[in-house]
Amino acid sequence: MVKTSIRYLVLVTGFSGSGRSSTLKYLEDLGFFWVDNLPLQLIPAFMDYLEEEEVQRYQRAAIGVHVRGSGCLALLDNCRQQLLTLVEQVETLFLEANFEQLVRRYRETRRRHPLAVDRTVREAIELEAVYLEPLRATADLIIDTSAMTVPALKERLDLIFHLGPRSVTADLVIFLRSFGFKYGTNSDADMVLDGRFLANPYYDPLLRTLTGLDEPVQRFLEQNGEAEVFLDRLQALFDYLVPRYRQEKKRYLTVDIGCTGGQHRSVYLVVQLARRLQQRGFQVLSRHRDLNHHRTHDR
Repeated sequence: MVKTSIRYLVLVTGFSGSGRSSTLKYLEDLGFFWVDNLPLQLIPAFMDYLEEEEVQRYQRAAIGVHVRGSGCLALLDNCRQQLLTLVEQVETLFLEANFEQLVRRYRETRRRHPLAVDRTVREAIELEAVYLEPLRATADLIIDTSAMTVPALKERLDLIFHLGPRSVTADLVIFLRSFGFKYGTNSDADMVLDGRFLANPYYDPLLRTLTGLDEPVQRFLEQNGEAEVFLDRLQALFDYLVPRYRQEKKRYLTVDIGCTGGQHRSVYLVVQLARRLQQRGFQVLSRHRDLNHHRTHDR
């Protein structure tokens, strides 16, 4: 094996039906050389192939990895250690979705689950979950695609791999996301914060149809000082946590901030916290999950 021109390698894995193929195809649009369904034993040979002249222009690559047995995990870990001798940075992206959504996707596409040879689709997914749990626990990034459309998945990938850590020297990336509790929480969050204790702009008829991006809502939330106190304490928390996450070489920190509908309070808190953290030199990305879900509800 020779030193490859690839500096950054992403192992894309997770549940069958969770969006791995769509992810790999979009990573190609972001400048990645990719291959899917490569046997783990052939990954080092694939890295040698990347030294061929026609792929020398690539510095980033992605490999779709299928884990369909308990023995694959030890093999994958050994393979990852080998890859770290060839490239500067290797990360694992784990894709998942809730069981009901996965079953629905297989029914709609009429595809056979790879583990459903002598069992139902639901049983196959449950078995796959057992195989994947150790890998999920060590993944660098987890994306839950249960409620995601393909455009939404592309937006998330673009935030992470295009606007975010596109170089191997990139710092810890903090991903702030507002959401509405009434529409459910996200399973991929490292931390969930609740902003429902703040006064609710929804009950002011003049503010009801506005959002946390609008100045009148911001003035309303700032009038009694509670939001400022909360943001001060969150800033202090991140000042404490970020150096320790860096020490542990954590690459991504996903923080969700919720209110009831994801329109007013959570949006305001994400915007203000992102501004504060960026001013302190942290690399921050943000998204408002439910901002356009129902623009007239944030109870």
